[in-house]
This record gives sequence, structure tokens and C-alpha cells, in this order.
Amino acid sequence: MTTIKKDPVDVVIVGFGWTGAIMGMEMTDAGLSVVALERGEKRDTYPDFAYPRIADELTYGIRLKLFQETAKETVTVRHNPGDYAVPYRQFGSFLPGNGVGGAGVHWNGMHWRALPSDLKLHTTISERYGKAFIPEGMLLQDYPVDYADLEPFFDKFEKVCGTAGKSGNLRGQIIEGGNPFEGPRTSEYPTPPLKSLYSGTLFSQAAKELGYHPFAIPAANCSQPYTNPYGVQLGPCNYCGYCERFGCFMYSKGSPQSTILPVLTQRKNFELRTNSMVIKVNLDSSGKKATGVTYIDIQGREIEQPANMVILSAYQLHNVRLLLLSGIGKPYNPQTGEGMVGRNYAYQMNSGISLFFDKNTHFNPFIGAGAAGAVIDDFNSDNFDHTDLGFIGGAYISAVRTGGRPIQQMTLPADTPTWGAGWKQGIKDNYLHSMSIGSEGSVMPYKE
Repeated sequence: MTTIKKDPVDVVIVGFGWTGAIMGMEMTDAGLSVVALERGEKRDTYPDFAYPRIADELTYGIRLKLFQETAKETVTVRHNPGDYAVPYRQFGSFLPGNGVGGAGVHWNGMHWRALPSDLKLHTTISERYGKAFIPEGMLLQDYPVDYADLEPFFDKFEKVCGTAGKSGNLRGQIIEGGNPFEGPRTSEYPTPPLKSLYSGTLFSQAAKELGYHPFAIPAANCSQPYTNPYGVQLGPCNYCGYCERFGCFMYSKGSPQSTILPVLTQRKNFELRTNSMVIKVNLDSSGKKATGVTYIDIQGREIEQPANMVILSAYQLHNVRLLLLSGIGKPYNPQTGEGMVGRNYAYQMNSGISLFFDKNTHFNPFIGAGAAGAVIDDFNSDNFDHTDLGFIGGAYISAVRTGGRPIQQMTLPADTPTWGAGWKQGIKDNYLHSMSIGSEGSVMPYKE
């Protein structure tokens, strides 16, 4: 195959979701010429997320139109080094995006900041419980930056998204109604919290009675009209119930399309190429410096894009795969502990329960948003004493009402028939009278 060589640029970006869009803004602000390569198709709020087309649960929620197609490309998984690596045929726990905006299109908009203790977790655990508290084989370590280093960037990104919320720690002052466990903030959230739905109100009342500290989930779902620092206007959330796995037709949910691309794509020193699958980062003769990338375009042509700087901003598994394919870095060896590429993989845990109420308690589940609800951080990270518990880390506990869609969000008691008249009766009896409580927390990396 003949390789087509493009004119050199200052920067080439691989993967064009949140990270790629942010880096595109930063690099073009600095006056650099930038080419962004995205393996998927071009997408924008209009026409791709227009109502009523986007409110199609079967297409987007079940058949996962916005995601990587495993029939075309997938990842392999094994549970220990002795397993055969087998391909994922259906994504579940993680959902890599595909197309412009990446996972920034389909996320719920739950806009968390890292807790100070999480960024220095090895030090935090060692000082509070002793180094022997860390299990053998757990690859616990501190980040090379701390909360104070990152706070200005947390603040900037919230302002880009128009994030809705209530501060709990404003410049060191603990404020009622916010998260008292968060790190100090330099400013209040850009927009007020989303309206409290009834499930969140009940959860907050119960949590307060137990002595906990409920607060509104920080939401990159604007609660009111807002103009971000780039001059891009966002609209208020209308609580339609189609956030996760869907694009936002209201210009309310923070995404590259609703916050950055209207400005970035107009810049003369920026170019976006879609349907461009990067297969290799090219290196110089020393093997120490990237000189650009090679990719396959929609016509199947092999193209070389020279660049002074290469930014990998795809999904984490794809970034690692591209490093391995390009011979960059030393692959991690779980037997010896040597190597950095692929080391320290960790994900998260999710759990939840469903609650059913009498017919006089109405929740109206069709009213929802991706981050509409209440949460407590009392059992997150190291916010509680782990001395006799035998584990490290924690989870937030929340009551979120993202919607009441007919396929994924029909909450029914366990003894309800799965089909027929009994199933229909179960929906009729419970649809308006149920809610869920969930948790999402930490899972630590291990040597194997």
C-alpha cells in the first residue's frame, strides 16, 4: 500500500472527545497548527441529536448507536494471566464512545472533582493506618500532582460546562447544603443545583436523620441559560430523561459539541478529520521522539500525518493499545512488576437497590436528568475510619432519577412475571411508585 504523506503540523490529536477538544483549544490558543483525528463519524447537536429522533431508546440505549461497534473492533479481556484472552462481544461495565465528542456525548453529566485524599492515597493510608494496612500486591501510589495543583483546572472546566451545584467548601469555609468533604473551591458553581426530584428529597431527609451530609449531585446539566467563557450559549435542562447513552437536544448537557466545538472548529489553525483510524505513532530513528502518526481514512488509504507533537486522547484502553502497537514504552509484566504501559488498570464498582412504595407516593419517573438527585460522601474515599474494615477506599451513595424510559428503567419487584398480563400489571402497579438508591466507588489496582 502506498502511503500518502500530508504536510507537517505542530500538533496531531488522536481521538476527539472531551480531552481532544480541550487540548485542541489549548494548542490553538497557543498559536499552534492542529489536526485532530477521530475514528468515528462527524456528529453535532443538530441534526444528529435533534428531537424527536434522539429520544429513541432502542437505537441509542439498547443498540448503542453512539458507541464503539464490537463487531468491527473490540478489546480482549482475561481475569488472570493464565486465561486465554477472549474478545468482548457486548460492552457493559464500560462504554467507549465512537464519533466526534466521544463519551462526552453520552455521559450523564455527573461532574465530580477528585477528592484531595484520592490524589495522595498512598500517603493518606500510610500515615493514618500504617504501611502494613496496604494489602500485598495492591499497587497503591500517589499522583504526581495534588488537589491544589488541579483546582484551577477543575474550576475552569466547570465554567466551560456551566456545571450546576452547590459548594460545600468555599475557600476553606464549610457551607451547609454542599459537600463538606470536598477540597476547597475558589468559586461557587457556575449555575445553581438542578431542581430536587422527589426521590432525592426523600433520600436527603433520611440521610439527615441519620446524621449524614446530603447534597445535590454536581451536574454538567445546566440549570438555567448560561454563556461559558468561550462565548458559547447553553440552554436549561428540561428534565427529559434522555441523558446517559444519548446526545442532548437542548444544548444543556456539557459536551464538546455544546461547549467547545462551535468556537474551535471555526479556527483557521485547526482541522478535524473524521473516519480516520490511527494505527501507529511514528518515531524517529532513536525511538525516543514521536514524529507523527499513520492512519487509515474512510477510503482505506494509508496516510502519514507528520507533527512535532502527538497527543493520545482516546479511551484509556485504546491509548494503551496504540502505545503497544507503536513500540512506545515498556509493556507491564505482572510477573516481574516491570514496565509501565498497561500498569495500574483499575475501574470502579457499582451497586444499587430498588425501593417500592404505596400507591399514595408518586415519583413521576419520566421527569429526570443525568445528574438529577442527591448524594452523600460520608462513605467515600477515606472520609470514614477504615481501621477494622479490611479494605481501602469507599463509595458515594446516591438517589438519582435519570428518567423512566420503557425498556431500561422499568423497576419491578423480583417476583413479577417477565412477560404477559402479570408483567403489564406489575408496571401499572409500580411505575409511579418506585425509586432506586445506588453507589459507585473505588476499585484498587493489583499486581495481576
